[in-house]
This record gives sequence, C-alpha cells and structure tokens, in this order.
Amino acid sequence: MASAVCGDCFVSPPPLRHVVAAFRYAFPVDRMVQALKYGGQLAVASCLGDALAYAVLQQRMPDVAVPDIVIAMPLAVARQRRRGFNQAGEIARRAARALDLRCESGLRRVRDTPPQASLPWAARARNMRDAFAATRRFDGKRVALVDDVMTTGATLHAAARVLRQAGAASVDAWVVARTLR
Repeated sequence: MASAVCGDCFVSPPPLRHVVAAFRYAFPVDRMVQALKYGGQLAVASCLGDALAYAVLQQRMPDVAVPDIVIAMPLAVARQRRRGFNQAGEIARRAARALDLRCESGLRRVRDTPPQASLPWAARARNMRDAFAATRRFDGKRVALVDDVMTTGATLHAAARVLRQAGAASVDAWVVARTLR
C-alpha cells in the first residue's frame, strides 16, 4: 500500500520521512529500556537492537528506500560521561549489523539540555532548539536515525532537521519504543 501525505505535511513537510517503532512504550519494554539506560545493563541493547531490526524489516514500506547509513541519537558529553555509554549507540550498532548497514557518526549534541522526560510535552520542542550539529555533510544520503524512545518526537525532529540541512536526502526514525498519545 502506498503512503499518502496529509494536507498539513504537504504544506509544511516534517523532517522525518518515516518512523518505525518496534514496540509501544509499556511494560515490559519500558523496564528493559530503563535497565539499559539507567542500570547499565548493556546486554539488553542486543535484544532491543535485534527487535528493532526485525521491526524495520516487518514495517518496511515498498515505496520507502533502504537507508544508506544508520546514525545513533547523540547524548550530551556530560551525560554520556556519567552513564559511560550511549544507549542509542548500542542499539543502533546492533540493529545496523543485523540489517547489514553501516552505523556511522556525524551528529553531535552541542547544547546540554534538561532531560526531555522531565519536561511537559509542550516544552520539549523548545528544549531541543539548536541542540544538535552535523559534523560532516550527508549530501544525497538516506539516513536512519536511531533512538530508544519516541514520545513527542521533538528530539528526533530537531536532529533530523540538522541532518537535512547537512544535505541528507531523507531521514527516517527507528525507535525501540514509542509512547502513544
């Protein structure tokens, strides 16, 4: 089935072309994400990355081209130093390997922001303004941007806008779990 574009999206196209979510953000997946993110249980990333790769294959739309590269959502330097790893990076590497795609860098967090989970939904887009920068060009590349959880989409949209400004032909979001409104 071909995808359709709504009137609002036709007038003001969103920066993301397609979103794939492996799960709804609810029990037991929420506990798994938290165990990885806050408990340092890195083995969970393998399971979540494999599940994400499977979802990408299952939800693949015929009119949506396969990405050229996979990029993990970057953490602020201080947050990654405290945590010791980037959970999105761990998931992205596993999913990319399972899909035989390249996982690369090229996006960095330039502004440390309060955690999105601590903010009301309406404030999240403002919190992400100017939070990311591309470290290279992506001219003509199709990019899959990987994160653990998508709630409002503000973080992924902000990063996707930066990738598009750096020349990416398209940006898809691949997330382990999505909060449903």
